[in-house]
Amino acid sequence: MALDFAFFARLVVESVKAPRAAAARLLALSIPVQLLWQAALAVAAASAVLSWIANAMFPMPLETPWEVLTASPLRMALAQLAGMLLVAGAMSGLGQVFGGRGRFVQALALAIWIETVLLLVQLAQVVLLLLFPLFASALGVAAFVLFLWMLTQFTAALHGFERGFVVFMGIIAALFVAALAMAVLLGMFGFVPQAGA
Repeated sequence: MALDFAFFARLVVESVKAPRAAAARLLALSIPVQLLWQAALAVAAASAVLSWIANAMFPMPLETPWEVLTASPLRMALAQLAGMLLVAGAMSGLGQVFGGRGRFVQALALAIWIETVLLLVQLAQVVLLLLFPLFASALGVAAFVLFLWMLTQFTAALHGFERGFVVFMGIIAALFVAALAMAVLLGMFGFVPQAGA
């Protein structure tokens, strides 16, 4: 199997149209752990740079809890890397709780690839910000839907689960708990803007 641009392009398309098959193809590569860490760092850095560029072109008019991250490409890259690790940990750990067989290293490979596909969407979004800002906002919503779609199907493929809807509901529940925990932590550290400030 030649790991060239054609393979990369086919895998991107397959990740959207047939994500379980794409996940199986990725897992069959058995990518070494050292290479996975290098890929994670590269993807996190690229995503952070694109986010910083977008924020520089169109700064948010209001203060947000994420301002401390978006103000620095380095902090954004660290946040992106932490996000990939959290997604991989949740994919492997929660799946194993329900009888899945996937391992963390395998989940990490899938999480990195999800972020890679979303990186392409993010690149298109930055371009659209310059040309058609309204379409760029719609693409942001589409990116989130794509994230949920790929995460659900990749998790099911990782653990050999057949019922994608059950996996999806588990992901929604996990995201809700994570968002609640994040809100509490941000409030504890004073990152939540005060009303009327």
